[in-house]
Amino acid sequence: MERRKKIEVDNYNAVSAAHAEQGINFGEQEMNSRMYASRTYTQRRKQMEQDLRNFEDADSLPFDKDTAF
Repeated sequence: MERRKKIEVDNYNAVSAAHAEQGINFGEQEMNSRMYASRTYTQRRKQMEQDLRNFEDADSLPFDKDTAF
């Protein structure tokens, strides 16, 4: 189990370094992704309503705009 964890950490560090070369904070990106995934349906729906008011692209919305309401 310890060996698997070491491999997992090494892989994370490698990906993080590759993203850092492109100017992307991989850790922050992962935390935002996990935080977004843990939102409730109601929170995501409210965010989608705001995104629609801001004319966001349809492919960036969490739901199909025709079926969400």
